[in-house]
Amino acid sequence: MGCNLRDLATAHPLDLGEFSGQRVAVDVFLNAYQFITSLTGADGKPLSYEGRPVAHLMGFLDRATWMLENGIEPVFIFDGHPHELKMETLAGRRIRKDNANAKWEAAIEAEDMALAKKLGPQTAEYTREMVAQTKRLFDCLGLVWIEAPMEAEGAGAVRCANGEVAAVASQDWDTLLYGSPVMIRNLTSHGRRKFGRMVVAEKIVLAELLENHNITREQLVDLAIMIGTDFHPGIRGIGPKTGLKLIREHGTMEAVAEVKDFEMPEDIETIRGLFHNHPIHPEPLPESTKAVEERLREFLQGEFGFSERRLKRALKRLANANHLKSDSQPTLFDF
Repeated sequence: MGCNLRDLATAHPLDLGEFSGQRVAVDVFLNAYQFITSLTGADGKPLSYEGRPVAHLMGFLDRATWMLENGIEPVFIFDGHPHELKMETLAGRRIRKDNANAKWEAAIEAEDMALAKKLGPQTAEYTREMVAQTKRLFDCLGLVWIEAPMEAEGAGAVRCANGEVAAVASQDWDTLLYGSPVMIRNLTSHGRRKFGRMVVAEKIVLAELLENHNITREQLVDLAIMIGTDFHPGIRGIGPKTGLKLIREHGTMEAVAEVKDFEMPEDIETIRGLFHNHPIHPEPLPESTKAVEERLREFLQGEFGFSERRLKRALKRLANANHLKSDSQPTLFDF
């Protein structure tokens, strides 16, 4: 999840109409994990059909069609190959997941379903097969998806800064470090209840954050590195508020290091470069097409047992957004 900047950011409740008619980049992996950890069965594992997970498909079908009906065109971005500096972070996640799996299996063996339900989401996997299924769903929906060279939120941020999308929808605060002018949190949870309260999408504006704290983006990145990011564990004893005070007083991480007597990361310029010059593929974003009803039915009902009620709701949203066509019943809009 990168660096937690919540204490420094001002989050504004989002008016969905602000992004009507515009494209918004969506970080696929974080949203996929949201779906597979919230749409679970009695054992805490993601909902499945004939032994195959379906929670990711249910989640993306519902949220993608909801976005379209609200006038927002999603552009889905998948993570690419992680940088070597992130390997330690990924290894730590793997260890925690293996530990959770062991505890979950013990809970199942002890028939403690309440504990299994609690532990299940911690064991969630978004496998290559599930990734391929998600891409196929987007193809059936006529929606654009791309693979980032590295980090999805980084590629989305660069494309937002370039004006290709209006915002980046992600839970990862690193989106701001990568330079996205606008970040949207909770977009795919908007209007849902979580822990007894209604979730509302929030907009965070990078320029406002910088102005409110009287810092530059370069200083924000240095601050984040001191707090801790996916590429560096951070400096012990420095959190967001302390780090902000130090970076405002001394200007750079090097100056803070001299005053506080800690060693600079050996790869500091590489880390900074990952945030300031994150790679993207040079090709422009393609245009979306329309969803094909027959393809959706064949895929979701024929292969994954989706109910007619669930599919009809999605098809109605697509029709309302003028984003639906039929192979068997073409209309004038198809020509």
